[in-house]
Amino acid sequence: MAIPPYFIYLDTKIIGAVKQTITFFEHGVFPRENTIILVKKYKHKSAKIIERALNKASLNYHFVNAAYLDALKEGVIFYPFNAQSNCRAVANRNLTHIFITHGESNKITSVKPIVRIYDHVITAGNAGIDRLIAHKIFSQYDVEAGRIIPMGDTFIGKTGLDHTGKGIPAIFYVPTWEGGIEQENYSSLSYVGQVTNTLLLLSKHYQINEIVIRPHPNTGHRLQNYHQFLMDIVKTLLHKGLKVTLYKPHVGLTFSQAWKLRRNGGTLTSDLSKFYAIIGLCDISAIESQLLNENIFYYLFCSKAQKEYLISLKNSQYYKTNTLTFGEKLYFHHISKDDFYQLRNYMIEQNYLNIPLNQRIEQLLAKLNQL
Repeated sequence: MAIPPYFIYLDTKIIGAVKQTITFFEHGVFPRENTIILVKKYKHKSAKIIERALNKASLNYHFVNAAYLDALKEGVIFYPFNAQSNCRAVANRNLTHIFITHGESNKITSVKPIVRIYDHVITAGNAGIDRLIAHKIFSQYDVEAGRIIPMGDTFIGKTGLDHTGKGIPAIFYVPTWEGGIEQENYSSLSYVGQVTNTLLLLSKHYQINEIVIRPHPNTGHRLQNYHQFLMDIVKTLLHKGLKVTLYKPHVGLTFSQAWKLRRNGGTLTSDLSKFYAIIGLCDISAIESQLLNENIFYYLFCSKAQKEYLISLKNSQYYKTNTLTFGEKLYFHHISKDDFYQLRNYMIEQNYLNIPLNQRIEQLLAKLNQL
């Protein structure tokens, strides 16, 4: 049977969203030769930046309008992000429409009612299914009908760290961005003092002075001071004598900022594989599923209300010991391996581990043909 053409639809002006999409090709999830990225056409300065990024990645793409989408005759169109124009795109019933998300998380953005518009929604595991049912986005009938399909770690992304234990041991801090609106702000970056104190205490506890920070690529997009919060954290850690490495592709420093960072002892890198994580530190975000998937134990920053929500979920024992509440005194509890793996197996379906990433899209379509 002939393989249908694949499309990925992007309605965004945020270059970070494009970079996240490019990683699907870098990891081999989508075949370059059979996949076209369809970017909604805007008269905006971001168009040139997006074009350069896609050209640099050697990907096939078109800038498109509604008429272009209407004219597509066949294929499968994948959506990494929700956007208003997605509602227009799904009107073309010649195509199969699949929402893949750009990661698996407990953010409120993962349960927006708009996901009902797609033919199918991909989750990493049972946690995603339960989340969609609990928020009345889908029903058990929808699950049985194949509307929601767990695909393990296919679309959750990777940290980029070494997994052999041969790299440089480090504490891995991965803050999320400030969100598109304040209600979607899960970032710890504004808690500069608490974050730096946490990293200093972890450094002392684990006898590790290497800190690796991989911020979200959208950091500072809505609130520019979040970029300064990040640099304030780095400055304090360097002043305390720690070694700090920033993930260069997600930082966007000017030449003078990069020079100043290096002058103060900081480092920039585009390759995290030289490090492995002794412990992780993150916010409520898709990074959590990456840490779980790569067996990296971690602590999680969140508000008191967010902690109560996490603990209310199934298989949530891990959250009773690994959460660090904003504005409260730090307590590091013993991390239970059993609780960690229980949460991992709930969040991420393990049956896909032996299937190569470059075969999973075909497996998905074969499953859909049987529905």
